[in-house]
Amino acid sequence: MNPLMRTTAGVLLFANAIVAPPFAILYDGRYDRSSIIVEVEHRLSDLEYRLSLKILQSTDKCALEWIGLCFFAIFYQPGKINQEAARLACEKRGAKLGNTYAKEQYESIMDYLRPYIATRNDGVNSIGFRTGMRYEPKSQVVYLPDGSEAPFVHWRSTYPKPVSDQTTVLVNVWPQGSGNNGMFNLKSSTGSFAILCQINI
Repeated sequence: MNPLMRTTAGVLLFANAIVAPPFAILYDGRYDRSSIIVEVEHRLSDLEYRLSLKILQSTDKCALEWIGLCFFAIFYQPGKINQEAARLACEKRGAKLGNTYAKEQYESIMDYLRPYIATRNDGVNSIGFRTGMRYEPKSQVVYLPDGSEAPFVHWRSTYPKPVSDQTTVLVNVWPQGSGNNGMFNLKSSTGSFAILCQINI
């Protein structure tokens, strides 16, 4: 065995020894090392992505209350947070991605987030925040995470876009009076500046 192969084999054995207990997948009484390696690679990739995020500001855990729900926002370096990372960020705080349920609640969220437009340092005069809602282009319906139809939808001008992979629903918050306020649909992998989380109270 040449030195490179010995080094690679040593690294893999060392990695297996470290990760076997928490990630063990038993197969005929032995660890399935290939599954462990795949799991480690997946977790390292996720960790690398999350380490690249820069939290600019996080509001209180209950910044806004509405009928048994508590809402708060987390703001990131512009364009850095995708849908999966947003979901994980809320779950880390014991919450889920937030949704809109009524006109009054939607307007309260907009009023709550407007002052944070000033936290941006890239010259953009708006906030786009992620929600847990999903848009189905075929049926042109917005769904809540539980599969029920969203009771309140307010699209911004020129939206929704009839594109099959643009199913993530975000909301644009502009200064009061702007005609650009409202929901828009994007790919789940596209980055955004903020996320909205909600907790049952």
